[in-house]
Amino acid sequence: MKKFHYSLQKILDLREFELKQAEMELGKVNAQIAHFQNQLKTIASKRLLAQNAIDSSHDILFFGQAHDYMLFLEQQKESCLQSIAALQIEAEKRKDVVRKAMQKEKVLEHLKESKIKTWKADCLKAEELVTDDVVTAKYNNRT
Repeated sequence: MKKFHYSLQKILDLREFELKQAEMELGKVNAQIAHFQNQLKTIASKRLLAQNAIDSSHDILFFGQAHDYMLFLEQQKESCLQSIAALQIEAEKRKDVVRKAMQKEKVLEHLKESKIKTWKADCLKAEELVTDDVVTAKYNNRT
């Protein structure tokens, strides 16, 4: 049986590489989003601690400093939210790139699968012909 050869294998390998690259880029953006979300959680916990400290304090100077600190935390929160919004837009673009790369790869995979089926069918026919020839030759030799 002859070995299967797919003429578009190099292109398929390239498409698979492009898909992996696109997935890695999407993963990087998602990691950045997760980083900023973790920062938001940290800011929320700092805000809660500061609010508890304000509630338990009776010092006027502390109230002023705490107010400034709360404004600082609010600025950090807004900065994180803006970064997350920008990264989510970028993530959507990267998802589209991944989807397109997947489609290109799937087309070549389906084509390869159909070529393999055709190749197997051809090999099976060739084997049947050889078997028929062998049986016919043996039958003819007996008579």
